[in-house]
Amino acid sequence: MRLLRFLPPPLGGRAGVGGNASPSGEPLPPTLTLPPKGGGDRSKRSRVKHAFTVGITTFVLFQLALNVALDTSRPEWRDPEYGHRLKLVRAVPRPLVVVLGSSRPQMGLSPSDLGIDGFTVFNHSQAGCGPVQEVLTLNRLLADGVTPDFVLVEVLSPVLTGNAPAEKLLKPLTLSYADLGRVEPYCDNPVSLREEWAKTRILPVYSHRLGLLNHIDPRAVPWEHRTDFMSRDMDRHGWLPYPFARISDEKRASGTAAARSQYAGYFADFRVADRPRQAYRDLLATCRARKIPVAFFVMPESDTFRGWYPPAARDGVAAYLAELRHDAPVFDARDWLPAETWYADGHHLMRPGAEAFSRRFGAECVGPWLKEAAR
Repeated sequence: MRLLRFLPPPLGGRAGVGGNASPSGEPLPPTLTLPPKGGGDRSKRSRVKHAFTVGITTFVLFQLALNVALDTSRPEWRDPEYGHRLKLVRAVPRPLVVVLGSSRPQMGLSPSDLGIDGFTVFNHSQAGCGPVQEVLTLNRLLADGVTPDFVLVEVLSPVLTGNAPAEKLLKPLTLSYADLGRVEPYCDNPVSLREEWAKTRILPVYSHRLGLLNHIDPRAVPWEHRTDFMSRDMDRHGWLPYPFARISDEKRASGTAAARSQYAGYFADFRVADRPRQAYRDLLATCRARKIPVAFFVMPESDTFRGWYPPAARDGVAAYLAELRHDAPVFDARDWLPAETWYADGHHLMRPGAEAFSRRFGAECVGPWLKEAAR
């Protein structure tokens, strides 16, 4: 009889929760069913693997989406100077005159001071922009749906002698995928440029972190990398004036010395190089194909800056400007503002100089040219 206590109840017997009952018929506590040995570990590993897969997939998709945004809707994250101006130029009325150039007209040409009625002049100049970059900017605008009615192109005389390939001139970080094809004719090694560009797009959230932070919270960016001032200080016609109306003589002297150091290499053995010639030929051909009138211009320089040109360089610049005149008007304003006090460093006009230059430039050059070209 004692063995009966250890035998299971007969089928159909009185059972409690879980189907068990004591010999006296009272229900026993429910029994716990344990998972098979190792089953819990497998379930946990499965959940971790799923979470990891979802996380990696989300991260990769975010990088892909960011790459698409950099090339399409958010060009200011990779190239703030172009991207901020693109948004502005799309909103201005027609007929549209686009100015292409370097930091000289970027700071020194004020469209609102040109005094031209019936036309919208937009300053699309960018710092460090030479002939190759000017062609790139024009082709970017055309691809982005902005077709100017007229184009004004700065000739930055000292850099005409520079023959560096595009892979040395341009920062891959600022380029879109389409830009790689646009600058390939000006490369010595386009493959190297594509490889460097591809490195910036493997992990764009890191490589473009400064551009993203400038958009999200500029205060988190070191001041030398901040670009939020462009959208803040740029006027609606793209003009980004020099930040100070006046500077001390010491600061001007320091800036002028720095400019001489920067440009000294261009003045020695001056000869207009092949790439600038090719770039301007291509720019003229593009504008002819689209029936866009073009004019070239040279910004003012101080007496000190112009004194750095050796005679051969002055003659070389004059000869090349004469060549350009066979294809388009050329407005040479190099000696318009000789006094040093107009400039921060001998060639970048401060606000009073920019306003004075722009008023004369509009009255004597741009206004008459537009009226004649519009006919």
